[in-house]
Amino acid sequence: MKSHISNYPDPILLKKEQEVLYCKEDTQFPNWIFCKSIVTHKEGWVPKQLLTKPNKFGIAIVTKDYSAHELTTIPGEILFGLEHLNEWTYCKRKNGEAGWVPTFCLSEI
Repeated sequence: MKSHISNYPDPILLKKEQEVLYCKEDTQFPNWIFCKSIVTHKEGWVPKQLLTKPNKFGIAIVTKDYSAHELTTIPGEILFGLEHLNEWTYCKRKNGEAGWVPTFCLSEI
C-alpha cells in the first residue's frame, strides 16, 4: 500500500539465550526496545516480548532467535505476512527474503 525504506542496513541479529543491554523503549512504536548485543556490540530495536526483564545491570536475555532486518518495499508489491507484533509485520517475499515492515504500509488482499 505504501513504500517503506529500511533505516538499518546492518541489522542486529540475536540468538536465543544471548545477552543484550536493555536501553530505551520506542515512543512511536511502544514495546520495541533499543538494545545492544553484549557479544557483537550491534544495536537495534527488539520486541519487548522477546526479552526477559532486565537485571539490575540492565542486561536482558533474548528468548528466541531474532533478526531486525527490515524490508524496503514499494506500493503494489506482494508480501506474505508471517507475524504481527507491535504495529510491525514480519513478511516474506516470493524470493524468500524476510523482514519487518510497518503494518500501516500494508493492506490485506
